[in-house]
Amino acid sequence: MTAVSLVIVVTGAVVGRELWRDAHRSGLSEALETVPKSTLRLGYTDWAAVRRELGVPDEDRPTSEVVERFTNEAYDADLSAVSSIDEATAALQEHFGFSPMTAEWEAFAQSSEGATMVLRMPDDFDLDRVVERLEDLGFTEPSRSTGVWQGGIDLVAAIDPTITPELQYVAVLADEHLIVTSDKEDYAKEAAAVALGDSDSLGDIASTREVVAKVDDPAAAMVWSGDFACSDLAMSQADEDSQAQADAAVADAGGVSPLSGLVMAMAPDRALTVAELFKDSGQAKDNLRARAELAVGEAPGRGGRFSDDFELVSSRSDGSAVLLELRPREQTGFVLSALDSGPVLFATC
Repeated sequence: MTAVSLVIVVTGAVVGRELWRDAHRSGLSEALETVPKSTLRLGYTDWAAVRRELGVPDEDRPTSEVVERFTNEAYDADLSAVSSIDEATAALQEHFGFSPMTAEWEAFAQSSEGATMVLRMPDDFDLDRVVERLEDLGFTEPSRSTGVWQGGIDLVAAIDPTITPELQYVAVLADEHLIVTSDKEDYAKEAAAVALGDSDSLGDIASTREVVAKVDDPAAAMVWSGDFACSDLAMSQADEDSQAQADAAVADAGGVSPLSGLVMAMAPDRALTVAELFKDSGQAKDNLRARAELAVGEAPGRGGRFSDDFELVSSRSDGSAVLLELRPREQTGFVLSALDSGPVLFATC
C-alpha cells in the first residue's frame, strides 16, 4: 500500500468515525452544543420521546384540547419535570406557534450570568411562522435574521401570564432549526451566538461531555457541570440535625470524594440513571460502594429512605464515573423531580 493510499484509508476511517458519532449522538449531547459554556445546571427534555411514550401523534398545528391533554399526561408521568415551559404549553402554541407539542427537544440552561431556553424544532418545521407571530405579538424585529427579537416583561405578561419570563427575548435560527430565548437581552444574544457556533458551549467542557456520554438517550435529564452539584444539592441546605445524620451516614459508608460532574437521566419508561463523575477511574472505584449504599439509605433533610421510592437495580464504575441504575417502585408519581433539588445525600461532596 502506498503512502498516499494509507493516508486516504486513515482519513476515510477518521471521517467515518466522525459521521458515525454524529449519527448516533444523543439529543442531550446535541443540546450541550447549543447552550453557553458558563452553564452550571442544564435541564433537558426530549419532547419527541415524551410524545412517543404517551402515544401522542406529532402534529404541526395541534388543537388546544390535544395540547392540554398532552401537558397533563406529561406532568402525571413526571416527563416534564425539568422543563421551563411545561406550564405554558397551550399559551405558547396559541400565541407563538411552537411548544413542547411541536418541538424535538428543549434545553433550559442556568448560569450565574443568566438563563436561556433552547428549542430544537423538526427540520421541516416552518420557522417563518414563528417570525410572523413575533411580529404580530409586538416584538421589535432585529436588524438581521439571526438577531434577537425584543419583547420585555410587560409585553410577555400581557400576552399570557403563564408564559415564562425566559420568552422576553427570542432569536429564531432557521438554518440550525433552533429557537433561543432568555429573560435578558444581552444573555439572549450570547446564547444565540453559542447556538450559531460562534461562541464556546457547554459541550466544550470535557468533563461535562464525558459524564453525559455515560447515559443513553433520556426523555428528561438534569446535568450539573463541574462541581456545581456539590453546592446545588448540598446537605448544607438541611437543618443541623439532618447534616449530622448525613455526616454519620457518609462516615459509615467509608467516605466519599467530590464530584466533577453529575447527570440524572430518566428514560421514557421512568427508569433513572445517575452518573457521578470523579477525578479519575481510581477515585470512581473507591467511591462505588459508598455511593451505592448512600443511594438506598436514609434521606436526611428529605425524610424516609431513598429505597422507599427507588430500587437500586445496579451499580458499577465506568472509567471515571459511578453509574447507579434506579427504578421507581411505583408506576406513577414523581421520579426525576423528586431528586433534582437538594439536599440529596448520595450526591454529597
